Amino acid sequence: MGVTPAGAHGFGQRYDLPLPLSLYLFGGAAAVVLSFVVVGLFVRRAPPARDVSQIDLFGYPLVKVVAALGVPLKLTALVLFAAMLAAGFFGDQNPYRNLAPTLVWIIAWVGLAYVSAFVGNIWPLINPWRTVFDGVEAAYRYICGRNLALGKPYPHALGLWPAVLLLLAFSWTELVYPTPAVPSHLATFALVYSVLTWTGMFLFGSETWLRHGELFTVVFDAFARFAPTDIRTAQPKPQFLLRRFGAGLTSREQISPSMMAFVLLLLSSVLYDGLIATPEWSVAESAAIARLSDIAELGPVALRSVGLVGFWLLFLSAYWMVSIIMSAVTKWRLSPRQIAQGFALTLIPIALGYHLAHYLVYLLVQGQYIVPLLSDPFGYGWNLFGTASYRPNIAIVGARFAWYTAVVAVLLGHIAAVYLAHVQAMQTFATHKLALASQIPLTALMVAYTFVSLSILAEPIVERSRPSAQPSAVAENMMAIPADAVVPDQDGNRLEAVGPGRFAKTKLVYRLLGSSFHDGTRMTTADLLYPYIFAYRWGIGGDGRETHFDQSIGTATAPIRRELAGLRVMGSETASKSVRVGDVDFLREVFTIEVYTTNAPTSPEQEAVPAPPWSTLPWHLLVLMEEAVGRNWAAFSQTEAVRRGVEWLDLVRSQSLNARLSALTESFEREGYRPEALRPLASVDEARRRWAALSAFYKANGHFLVTNGPYQLKSWSDDSVVLSAFRDLSYPLGVGSYDSYAIPRRGFITAVDATGDEVQLSGDIEIIDKFQRRYRLKRVPLSSIPPDVLRRTPPECRFTVVDDQKRVVLAGTAPLGKNSSFHFDFKNRLRAGRYTMFATIALNGNVMNADIHQISIVVSTGAEGQGSLQGSPSK
Repeated sequence: MGVTPAGAHGFGQRYDLPLPLSLYLFGGAAAVVLSFVVVGLFVRRAPPARDVSQIDLFGYPLVKVVAALGVPLKLTALVLFAAMLAAGFFGDQNPYRNLAPTLVWIIAWVGLAYVSAFVGNIWPLINPWRTVFDGVEAAYRYICGRNLALGKPYPHALGLWPAVLLLLAFSWTELVYPTPAVPSHLATFALVYSVLTWTGMFLFGSETWLRHGELFTVVFDAFARFAPTDIRTAQPKPQFLLRRFGAGLTSREQISPSMMAFVLLLLSSVLYDGLIATPEWSVAESAAIARLSDIAELGPVALRSVGLVGFWLLFLSAYWMVSIIMSAVTKWRLSPRQIAQGFALTLIPIALGYHLAHYLVYLLVQGQYIVPLLSDPFGYGWNLFGTASYRPNIAIVGARFAWYTAVVAVLLGHIAAVYLAHVQAMQTFATHKLALASQIPLTALMVAYTFVSLSILAEPIVERSRPSAQPSAVAENMMAIPADAVVPDQDGNRLEAVGPGRFAKTKLVYRLLGSSFHDGTRMTTADLLYPYIFAYRWGIGGDGRETHFDQSIGTATAPIRRELAGLRVMGSETASKSVRVGDVDFLREVFTIEVYTTNAPTSPEQEAVPAPPWSTLPWHLLVLMEEAVGRNWAAFSQTEAVRRGVEWLDLVRSQSLNARLSALTESFEREGYRPEALRPLASVDEARRRWAALSAFYKANGHFLVTNGPYQLKSWSDDSVVLSAFRDLSYPLGVGSYDSYAIPRRGFITAVDATGDEVQLSGDIEIIDKFQRRYRLKRVPLSSIPPDVLRRTPPECRFTVVDDQKRVVLAGTAPLGKNSSFHFDFKNRLRAGRYTMFATIALNGNVMNADIHQISIVVSTGAEGQGSLQGSPSK
């Protein structure tokens, strides 16, 4: 039995660039080249080599007042660190309700990086590991009269390699580890890192280990070399010196090989973060995993681990090759190693540019979650500072802002690197000619970096995602259903194991993005499986089940009961973030579910229709609705309501029913009620939280219609409703997913070429020309559109063939083929005779006002033997 890929679930957003992507790529590269020319022509002398930091800001009264906040800042950072550990181990494990993920991944890793780069390095002041060790050592010195640290000599050969390895481990946790946002995992990692850090301080002394082995000290110090200030904490007089941007990145002294490796890892890991979010990576990863079937479960982790190290080594190799060329063009005055170590720091602005491009929107949007989490760090429902009810404005920035910010950040980072590298060259080489010659290879490398980085940044914007109801894989032929797969029993009371000896014709593997519901709860496995139970419980009549049967539900869910053979939840993956330009997800929980059906394999789209594991309603709302119907308060359908003589179930307008449901919800909250079928999937505490959230939603909104997605019921009357739209980053369909419906585009068949058994259709499609808020549709031939543009929104040809009796004998869709045309081969597919083919070209699934062509075809011998096809088009 083979498994073939059928396209991944679409998570990303769509944003049509106002200009072709190629113009951005070549424009960015041209800007880097132009900056090299300008710098080479006009910057002919290096700034003075002496220290340019002459202005001590601590001499100004206002800065002195700020400096007095040093101790409170230090204590605040220590309290937050302790709160992060406690919340991780003892708080709610939902990352949205726990302080740890937001504090670590957003505030510390992203926020402090920007503070270090554009303000100054405050990390030595607030470093909690340093605060704890220095405090303990001061107490030990006071009591015992000597230092706590052993003060062993630090091996020179180690250099910064401990920090390099820790950065590699940190990047692996962030980018590869399946569940880095689970609070308890984060707290465990932090505790292990704390023990390692304090051990290094104990062996070699606090300052020595901080300079060589404390990861965040080395990272923030590297970024702070670009900052306009130089904070010096050495006693007896700390200084806060003003300097030019990037002054700390140029020096006649060469850095160590380990520092060079550290800078290249910092650069490559940020870009690798973007690479693994591209469709190309997903395709390559799926293909590799398919070949590594023996380790399929570890496949993604193993591949991404190898990719992380390999990407770093690729950057090192490219930089080393450029260093060799630089050494050659400067007549070997310096060795490649000396040049590599001398110019590595000038790459820091590029790393900062990548960091801004990838994470700025992430910080602006998801960073707001720190406001409510400070009041409720454990997710216990506290409101310590009165900010727990704050709702982040996730529409604060949009895709346009994110894209242009990313482009500008990448370009400015490269331009700054070009300037600093030129300054470094003038300090290194004796003549301006040699300095200029040395920069040509390095500039070429930066141009390549620009191409690669902008391409990776653009991928999630310009690529078209597949429909959300698309299975990620389909396996064909008869196959054994795993014995631990489940299916609802005929009464719909529980999920029971399929057991051994059962077979299915089709296996679909879904990867589903869990979505938040409007009452604040997050989708779980119970929400995905309970609709199947509901379909069996309320869709089967007879045998005294009249009170738990609705004919409308029975008809609507008949395909599920007819074709479902088994369900198997494979697990879920939780990532700390899914950073895409313009569509940022702080948390994404991806559920993997196998669905076994009895229908014969046809196409992934058709096979996904009968039993997709998705729910727009949380399980607790379905249970509440069942209780209302089971107690004869209402009926699910209008027909059943008339038959029973009760009202039609209305979760919004019926005040009397909602009053009953409110009392029932409070009762269920007290007892932690959940149906027998859900007891293995939802604990009593989880049930209580669910009912409490539903009760709070009703009190706040006046109705029980809890669903998911970017629309929420705001107000209503007897004949109308008003929906409020908001940007829900947890919903599978991201920002821009509905753009194709707002501006539907059409396709047109312009030529038909019928030769033998084959038909080839050529055509035009409409493209959108945008300028600010205006747009116009322009019809262009498919053959004139670049292939990379066509891949963003691939057109398809939908066709139906009828015989001379007007019976449909063949139907389907055809993808765009070679030469930008649609190709049909009817050999052995139709019997001899006359047929009429109806065809249209569709974009984004739009067939409204379709341009349909009618093509008369004649199959000479057809399916019984070799034949020919003749055709003539008409519209």
